Amino acid sequence: MKYEQKGVGGMHAKEAETLRDALGAFQKATKIAAEVDPAFHRTDNAVPPFADARIRITCQDVALHFLADIKNTLTTATLGAAIRQLRDETAHQPAFFPEKGLLVTPYVTPQMAERLREMDIPFIDTVGNAYINEPPLMIFIKGNKPPLPIPGGRPPRAFQPTGLQVVFALLCNPGLEKATFRDINKTANVALGTVNWVLRDLREMGYVIDMGKRGRRLTRKRNLLDRWAAAYPEKLRKKQLVGRYQGPDMEWWRIAALRDFEAYWGGEIAAAMLTRYLKPQTVTIYIKHPVGKLLLRHRITKDPQGEIEILNAFWNFEFQWDHPELVHPLLIYADLLATGDPRNIETAEMVYERELAGLVGED
Repeated sequence: MKYEQKGVGGMHAKEAETLRDALGAFQKATKIAAEVDPAFHRTDNAVPPFADARIRITCQDVALHFLADIKNTLTTATLGAAIRQLRDETAHQPAFFPEKGLLVTPYVTPQMAERLREMDIPFIDTVGNAYINEPPLMIFIKGNKPPLPIPGGRPPRAFQPTGLQVVFALLCNPGLEKATFRDINKTANVALGTVNWVLRDLREMGYVIDMGKRGRRLTRKRNLLDRWAAAYPEKLRKKQLVGRYQGPDMEWWRIAALRDFEAYWGGEIAAAMLTRYLKPQTVTIYIKHPVGKLLLRHRITKDPQGEIEILNAFWNFEFQWDHPELVHPLLIYADLLATGDPRNIETAEMVYERELAGLVGED
């Protein structure tokens, strides 16, 4: 089957290759027919807008259908975002065609395969590993290894570290895309030249529309948010880590005044304050200045295994919402997904529905 390069509604060549190879490996490993359903296409109204394809697997004369979500990399840090998007796709499908989601990726390690099975997330990869539990079909294959290292592929520059800072600023500040490059670069805290190539990348990917005298418009914001959350943990978050620490006790954070240090709660602490649902295990702090005074005030000590993680605040603007002691909900959402923990993913969905759905809106 021929796939077209993805514009607003198609599929990237790399994603098409991953899907083709995964379906081939699945058929070879199981002797069960699997194909892209020729009766449906990515641009049809019958396909949810975030699904990459509809897959048909025929077992014992029964046709099973799945909505495919193709991820060219799958790690612990990106797992949460992948599951969140997969669930979102199936939640918005037509009621008359109730498929499950199917994660499609180049390679799933044995450890990752077990995690996906425990969460009942169907998957196939390009080397024949798979999990599907949809009667009459029950398949779980793990341990197949790629003959060569799976290349990660270089993502667009908009999803490299400084590009992610620009995208974060655009998503958090509605209308910022209409501003001058100089205003955008100050807000995103990046070099002026970075703004130029990031906006060019976003325009080529269909996320920015140039409307002439009316300026630029950010579009497909929901999809852009998901891509940002998936790329953030490995591309930008790791670079912001100052270190890990240990507090004087498990409850010290409840009386801490971070605003005295231009610092903000992120991750599980922020989610717990926001939703009253999660019991935090990790304390995440974003800070704009050196950490010395904060550590001294609260008797926090360096500990590579500590439950406190402190990161640099990489933005240069104030969040316009009702919780000035917390980072932007987009960052809370991404922090939770980055853990890969099922309860954190569930909490991330709550944060999305309460705080982010209105931000991205409908294009």
